[in-house]
Amino acid sequence: MFDDNLIIKDIASFFGVSIACFHTTPIRKLSENNIWKIEIGQRNFALKQHFIHTPIGGCKFTPFEIESETLKVLKSKGCNVPEVIWQSDKNQSLLIEWCGNQTLDDIVQNQSNWQPIVSQAMLQFHYVEEAFKNSRDNLTPYVFPVNQDKKLQEILERCRKTVSYIIQSNKKEQRSNHEKRIDQCWESISNYLFSKPKNLGSLDHNSHNILINQQKAFFIDFASIGWNWQAQRLVQSFNSLGAKRPTGNFVSLINQEIIETYMAISGQTQVYDDIDLHHLLFYLSIIHRILRATSQPDHPHNARLRKAWGNLKARLDQAIHIIIKSNLSNNVEANTIRQIITDCWLTKNTQE
Repeated sequence: MFDDNLIIKDIASFFGVSIACFHTTPIRKLSENNIWKIEIGQRNFALKQHFIHTPIGGCKFTPFEIESETLKVLKSKGCNVPEVIWQSDKNQSLLIEWCGNQTLDDIVQNQSNWQPIVSQAMLQFHYVEEAFKNSRDNLTPYVFPVNQDKKLQEILERCRKTVSYIIQSNKKEQRSNHEKRIDQCWESISNYLFSKPKNLGSLDHNSHNILINQQKAFFIDFASIGWNWQAQRLVQSFNSLGAKRPTGNFVSLINQEIIETYMAISGQTQVYDDIDLHHLLFYLSIIHRILRATSQPDHPHNARLRKAWGNLKARLDQAIHIIIKSNLSNNVEANTIRQIITDCWLTKNTQE
């Protein structure tokens, strides 16, 4: 049963029905929000209850207010996002259209033929991106102020250290030569990424926030929006991590065919390097998290990671394999990093 009967009474009054007509099922419980499935007769809805009732981080609006306004704007632009059916400002709650409870992550982890639905989701991703672009005046007041340049710099620094760890199995002289080449590449990669413009969009993007219902893709979770890089959002949205699954794997949904599909949809022609570099950083960041969890196993955050990802040695091998096998662009620096990682990893495994 739903925790707050007062909210249920308000929804029942809105629909003009008795509470006895309701059936509630918990979907997700987090510190910042709860999500419930609400069944009223033959109709299904999702009820999202926000627990943060004050603006945070210098933003002028609460997560509830940001999400409510963003969903309404995106829906008005024809995007596949949940329609807001009812809301309670007092209780910071949204009753929204039911869009299923199977995520893109679920589809990828459970099925082998996921390419068609990924292409469909990519189309919807483009529509959402365009809607944000065309609604900047309406949505800019709701932007969550995050220093994305600082965050990117921190990612680059972590990933650079991670590459050094990967190549440490090589002999000292060879490792020194690798480090010099990597430093040169890293400077070019950093300069390139910082030179790219940011776009307005969601700040919470992953394959769990893409729901699949009757072969249609819906994007959810817009409680924080801001300025970051479109290629970064694309990479994070279209990689499946398979967390909390006994047989979960890392699965990259991005290949040259998918990039070409996105280029055809969006009309963009110069995205190979952007996607490739953010993809490389994405998996180097994953490797960094695995190494940290291995070196500090008792830390609560790392314990949660082990529980979510299972065998970290197998996960490390998966992430390295994805980096090695990725062939997303002709970017010289990215391909140099990949080749060095390939040579060093093969050397390490041969020695073992």
